[in-house]
Amino acid sequence: MPDEAVLDVEETLDAGGTAGDSGQDQSAESGASSADRTEEDPYSSKASREYSQWLKGLRESGDPNAEKFARLAKNNHGSMFALHQLDPKGIEGVRERYALLDSVIHNDPERGELKGAEAIAALQDSVREIGEIDARIVAGDAEALNSFDDEMKAGIVKMTPAILDMAKTMDPEGYASAVLPHFVEALKSSDLVSSYNAMVDVLEEKPPSWLTEQQKQAWQADQQRKVVSLAANMGAWLNAQARKAAELPTGKNVPRGTNGQPPKDSLSEREAKFNEREQEAHWNTNISPKLDQHASAEFQKLFAPYAKRLNLDAPTANALKMEFSKRVASAAAKDANYMGQIKRYRAMRNPDPGTVLNFAKVNFDKHAKTVMESLVNERYKPFLNAKPRGAAPTNGSSPAPAKGIQMVTVRPKDSDIDHRNRTLDQIHKKIFPLRNGKVVQLQA
Repeated sequence: MPDEAVLDVEETLDAGGTAGDSGQDQSAESGASSADRTEEDPYSSKASREYSQWLKGLRESGDPNAEKFARLAKNNHGSMFALHQLDPKGIEGVRERYALLDSVIHNDPERGELKGAEAIAALQDSVREIGEIDARIVAGDAEALNSFDDEMKAGIVKMTPAILDMAKTMDPEGYASAVLPHFVEALKSSDLVSSYNAMVDVLEEKPPSWLTEQQKQAWQADQQRKVVSLAANMGAWLNAQARKAAELPTGKNVPRGTNGQPPKDSLSEREAKFNEREQEAHWNTNISPKLDQHASAEFQKLFAPYAKRLNLDAPTANALKMEFSKRVASAAAKDANYMGQIKRYRAMRNPDPGTVLNFAKVNFDKHAKTVMESLVNERYKPFLNAKPRGAAPTNGSSPAPAKGIQMVTVRPKDSDIDHRNRTLDQIHKKIFPLRNGKVVQLQA
């Protein structure tokens, strides 16, 4: 039964707890929020006790309906009292927290897109797995590479030159152990080693003993030409490697292998640009129009109390609505948490429009009323505070003109009126500031 599930507010408060706490001591946080409440707050301890006493009187009045509805009111108030202990802003605070929770989105490789509490749990699992991988990397465990997919492994391979540069500075021995085996393996099949081996073979050759003295000189000259040619091959190979190494950048700003030139538009870059355009189109088509519709509806609702009195024409009302939306957006932009979440939404390829709209509406509505009041007071407060147009004077005669204003029976010429400095209040009161410095009012 609902009546049994909700504690009596009066008994709970007298015991020092909050409604709905099942007799347990309230937390320090809840106690602090209760103590901070003013006596005018309907959910303060004092107000709740007074309300409970009043309801008790209704229940004891003998009227069955009064007893029934008093119990319902008591249960409802108890629930709201407990809610305000959790969040001082009550249901609005809960909506904000729920919208923030629901805005968390995580794409799981196995379960797809997750939202809210499921997304947070999945993110916690991912963070834990990443922490384990990081620990293995710090420990130098090469098995950590098996945790990466092919795309990430390819990225690590691209970073190899920069990693070797770093290793050369931080750990020369480790750098040598990493590079030397590959260096020796590469040299084995190079022109440098083959030319060197051939040159050794030539130098070890001896001229045949049966050659004449003149033939020996020719043989030795031919041997010398072979040695010079092989040495030239060795030098050419070394110079070619030096030129190639000089053309390679250091690996900080430009990837190696591009000869110092920025890479051309690669397939991955074209794909990234396409995704960015697709994301922008999704936002402009499925999200922005709905946000604009909500802003327009909120403006109409908040401006309704002033609309009949101000009687603005369509262009002026539209300009006011645009300024209203602009100021609300400016106020929302000061909330770092809100802007951070919006930035994360914009970074997603296809964020759920409903989730984004729900999150943005909560923040928009939080600032809308204050902005509307400020905007109306700034532009129309003098007119709204003045006597309504068409009100009859109390003594039956025309109202006396204000000091410095001359009453006239004929409207001044447009060329004589200082339209630029004429205020909206003066327009409604048929007051005309003139170019010659005078101010006149058309007598009704």
